[in-house]
Amino acid sequence: MVPAIVLIGIGALFLLNNLHIIYVREILRFWPAILIAVGIVKLVDSSDGSGRAGGAVLIGVGGVFLARSLGYLDVSVGDLWPLILIGVGLMMLFERTSVFQMGLKFKGGSGTKESVVFSGGKRTIVDQNFTGAKYDAIFGGFELDLRKANIAGDEAVLDLNAVFGGIEAKIPESWAVVVKGTGVFGAFVDNTLQPDPRIFPNPKRLICKGGAVFGGVEIKN
Repeated sequence: MVPAIVLIGIGALFLLNNLHIIYVREILRFWPAILIAVGIVKLVDSSDGSGRAGGAVLIGVGGVFLARSLGYLDVSVGDLWPLILIGVGLMMLFERTSVFQMGLKFKGGSGTKESVVFSGGKRTIVDQNFTGAKYDAIFGGFELDLRKANIAGDEAVLDLNAVFGGIEAKIPESWAVVVKGTGVFGAFVDNTLQPDPRIFPNPKRLICKGGAVFGGVEIKN
């Protein structure tokens, strides 16, 4: 859903620009409003402290950049870098295992839904009854390792969405991949080797869906 909304929004913006109804140059002044909007969504939807803290940080950072862009605050971007430290510190304070921490690994995966914004992480999934998971990366990325996992039943669904970011998923050689994802100004590719039928006569299927908008999603062994 996220890639589709982003694509529709970008297309509508450039269409209105070409029709001389609005001008992209003027709209770009308000780009920090994206941070504020994402922050509000996280603040409302998050059920944990770290998510709400991350939303509050995004709203604060977006507000500062918006004030600067509109000329109400006379500071350079270089002067604002300590906000990154403050934001990370707040999220770590609210939750030691925040999904915004780089390099975090955990066990599990079935039914997992995670999103990162201007960040990323590594996930190692070893669930022996894996049924599916969903990962969204917006201006960030994920590295997923499912090579020690096992699918419950005949198939599982992996929903991957990358917007101005990237996701790499490594899967076992015994799984057969069915790609239903799409790339828009990006790539959604399957670089896995199909299971050898002599060794794996009835391979489990991993259905990979989602989208890559100005980004990339790669599935490999």
